[in-house]
Amino acid sequence: MRSLRILSMPVDKGGCGHYRIRQPFYMLKTYSEHDVHIIDAEKDITNELVKVLPAVDIFVVRQGVPIGGTKKRLGSVMNKLSKFSGKEVKLKGKWVMDIDDNMELISPYNEHYVDNGVEEYYDSHLKKWIWKDGVGNFDLKDNRRRLLLALSSLKEADMVTVTTLKLAEYARQYNNNVVILPNSVDFKQWWKLPLKPNKQLRVGWSGGFSHYEDWYSIKEPLNKLLREYRFKLVMVGTYFKGIIDEDLRYLVEDYAWVDFSGHSFRMMCMNLDLAIIPLADLPFNRYKSSIKWYEMSSIKIPSVVANIEPYSTDIADGINVWGYKDTTSFEKSLRTALERPDLRKKYAENAYDWVFKHCNAKINTKLWARAYESLWTN
Repeated sequence: MRSLRILSMPVDKGGCGHYRIRQPFYMLKTYSEHDVHIIDAEKDITNELVKVLPAVDIFVVRQGVPIGGTKKRLGSVMNKLSKFSGKEVKLKGKWVMDIDDNMELISPYNEHYVDNGVEEYYDSHLKKWIWKDGVGNFDLKDNRRRLLLALSSLKEADMVTVTTLKLAEYARQYNNNVVILPNSVDFKQWWKLPLKPNKQLRVGWSGGFSHYEDWYSIKEPLNKLLREYRFKLVMVGTYFKGIIDEDLRYLVEDYAWVDFSGHSFRMMCMNLDLAIIPLADLPFNRYKSSIKWYEMSSIKIPSVVANIEPYSTDIADGINVWGYKDTTSFEKSLRTALERPDLRKKYAENAYDWVFKHCNAKINTKLWARAYESLWTN
């Protein structure tokens, strides 16, 4: 197989962009013969596109990237580039669309609902409209147009790449050529630091604003055990202050996001004894990946994990995690995890071994290479 020239359209610098494009492209550059490049969205990319697009074998578009879209739109881009350069610009490359969410299911409590929600939403508990067309930046017409464009992109792509089997089943409604490329961890970026044992147990989590419903689902037993055991609760990225009873908030350490290039080392420095990875049983959540568990396991932090999809497809309850399905089992699992340092050590080692074997970015580079190569060998 000859070396392929693979180009990614602009991609964010957060976790999604990292795991779906930046890290895999780095691995391909390091461990394969393929030539990879990511366009810098912060620059005027017109000149760069004129130079490179005609020579590209495969170009990758992430969901939500404005320059992406259907072949018709890409044809329009070629026409504009032809006028700009004064010569005809033709596109010979294959087109890959990468998604890591079900684009038709999104919680109204997700921070991305403002751009992707396609229905107004009234909160019956708060007794007020959370999302109303025309209020703030919420525009149903624009959002619905954006969704239709994304679904057209799924249909017309030469390949769709996804994170899990569940998401693959969704994508195959629109495209026959769907390939699972699992989120993976670079073990050169994630490892356990030799830090001193904690005098007070440190229980942690990292994540964004979209996880409010996940934390709300365990609010009562979490506060009960926090009051009983007085452990430190470490919230990295987002702190849902309203979830924690006011008299217990002194036990919370909250940290804002850092650039994702420093995220792994910062998590390693948190010196956690245990992780909580909650997930509400919502349709949208079932299409996610188990990346939070992969991260924690790669630095040998044992976890209490929601035993529903996607985690239920990876974890082994009672072997490498404490799993739970409701508030009662959450309380039981967390209580046991807090009281059994021997099991914390055992589960952490077992989880590390599983993730190293199945979610190792270096090993999984071959999956990305084979997927892209298949577009030129079929």
